[in-house]
Amino acid sequence: MTQSAELLHMETGTLLKQEQGRAVFAVKAPDDLVVKVPMKALRAEDTGRVRPFLYKHFPTTRHRMLLRQLTHDIEVRIRSHDAGIASPIAFTSGVMRTDMGLLMQRVGPESGGLGMTLDEFVARDLLDTAALKALNDFSRAVFALGVVAPGLNSRCIVWGQQEGKWQPLIVDGFGDPNVIKLRSWVPYLRHRALHRGMERTARDVGLHWSRRKKMFLRSDYDALN
Repeated sequence: MTQSAELLHMETGTLLKQEQGRAVFAVKAPDDLVVKVPMKALRAEDTGRVRPFLYKHFPTTRHRMLLRQLTHDIEVRIRSHDAGIASPIAFTSGVMRTDMGLLMQRVGPESGGLGMTLDEFVARDLLDTAALKALNDFSRAVFALGVVAPGLNSRCIVWGQQEGKWQPLIVDGFGDPNVIKLRSWVPYLRHRALHRGMERTARDVGLHWSRRKKMFLRSDYDALN
């Protein structure tokens, strides 16, 4: 898929959405793909001495977040296949060979466009019983497949439509940012960070997160098991 995508530059790309550390651009490729760009890439060149030196001699340093997410998505997809559980992460399709960013699955309506983030979805009163069940299936998959998502919140989860059904997917904030990847290797540390992210997400949208059940509950604690 990456070979069929037209090279894209920031000054000519079609901006679809910009928020919380990321911008999403359209790309001339299959309509199920978009390009995600870290907001840092949209800023002026870094000044000083250290970063220009690193970028010159270690060029992948500039894109370490994208490479981290790409690698983690592949790891989770392998586990997903082995476990027979759908991956909760929007799939990646490589890094663009330009100043753009990561080629990713477009998460949104089947008719086109981008989907709503979890907080937008809840604000429109769309979190019915079926949607809550889908959200809890998603959260269980996050834990079962060893997802590392230190930046998880309600803006990183986007609702997409597949075969007529709506399901949430992580589009940002995933991957272990540390050189020594303790959260990737130690389940206790990974789960502790995930619980914090889920609690943060629940507070954002007026839900309750149960650590024991690993699921979201409504404010009256009435939810599907």
